[in-house]
Amino acid sequence: MVSRGYVPSASRIPAPDMSFARLFADTTVGWQQRGQYAIWTGANAPGDPKFQLLERHQNRVAVIVSNDEGAVMHKIASGRAFTVENVMGYWLSFDCDAIWLDLPNQNGQYTMLAVGGAIGKPAHAEIDCPCPRCGTALGRQSFAIGPRGFDRLLDSAEVWVADFNATEEKRTCPHCGGVHPATYGLVRDKSQQPHIGG
Repeated sequence: MVSRGYVPSASRIPAPDMSFARLFADTTVGWQQRGQYAIWTGANAPGDPKFQLLERHQNRVAVIVSNDEGAVMHKIASGRAFTVENVMGYWLSFDCDAIWLDLPNQNGQYTMLAVGGAIGKPAHAEIDCPCPRCGTALGRQSFAIGPRGFDRLLDSAEVWVADFNATEEKRTCPHCGGVHPATYGLVRDKSQQPHIGG
């Protein structure tokens, strides 16, 4: 038997700060607000383009994947820039940790990204695109995220994509002259496919 320590019998049991359940067969894609978390879920059938987590470490990119193509649960540290291929065409970083879950299965792939976990977090996010030659962050912009303001962040990101794509000058690296191609916004639901121009 494992000791649980002293729990007074009259104490109220705290309710969980998040209640979220999803069937792996549910193939909807999109963001939901649950308690202190903003949660993105996605599912793919076999043969669909995979959702792939990438993390930026200075000017290098790490692909977060299991060597045996098994399940992955990965913490994205606060301040670490990341992107999810086939979901967003830009890189994000938050002022709090995030959790990435990737569950390959016989029906394809189930993925989840959970951001938050503390009151008032995330409060800020940064968006940019790295130069394809040297990795310099291009077009970096910071966004404030108010309480329940995650949808506003996503809307602001779409405006950022349109602005970034507007001229080649905005996509040109000031250090090496590399030009980032036009990018796409966030795929908010399964009816959307990544497309250039937001």
